[in-house]
Amino acid sequence: MSPRPTWLATRSAELRAALLDLGLTLTDTEARKILDDKLTEYARLMRVTRQTAQRDFTDERLISFAQSLALSLSDEAPGADLIEFERTISMPVAAIGLTTAALAEALKVAHINLDDKEAVAGLSLLSSLGMITADASAFLVPVPRPLLLRIARYLDGAATSITHGANLPDGLDETNRGYFADILAEDTDGIRALANTDDGDAPALWRTPNPPAL
Repeated sequence: MSPRPTWLATRSAELRAALLDLGLTLTDTEARKILDDKLTEYARLMRVTRQTAQRDFTDERLISFAQSLALSLSDEAPGADLIEFERTISMPVAAIGLTTAALAEALKVAHINLDDKEAVAGLSLLSSLGMITADASAFLVPVPRPLLLRIARYLDGAATSITHGANLPDGLDETNRGYFADILAEDTDGIRALANTDDGDAPALWRTPNPPAL
């Protein structure tokens, strides 16, 4: 007799089908991770067990979640060549530096946790940012908005994994876990704010470039 499908396996398949109806695709691994994170967040916020959170995640809630997820992912221009994408956000060189450093720290998280897929995704983002920066000839670097949104989501994932107990990069001990996650979350918020700047002005940096060493 075949084993009974788990809640996560069943719901991730349903989420992928709902997103496909909306014109977006996710791998099964990605769908499971997104749902698992959503379930953990809901259980923590509502102070209920995961079993209760699963029962509360009705068909209607799944469809609503798929729609909101599709809306957020569509802003990232999935499948687009970001090197050729319109560069509408003016990014100060110092902000490029902060973003590059944040990506490097998030890549350390992927590396220490042996997550090859996340490491490849992070390296791709880092490469795109570097190539776009190399095209710039002034203090402000024009970058595509979807690239910043993808980077922010990547950093957010690293911060969440550290908060939930993932292995820390070499050189950090347990006493620095919260601080490390907070810095990644601060970079996430800063980059998202930059991506949503529409007044054409150069925004202020979201944090000091050289914080005290951990």
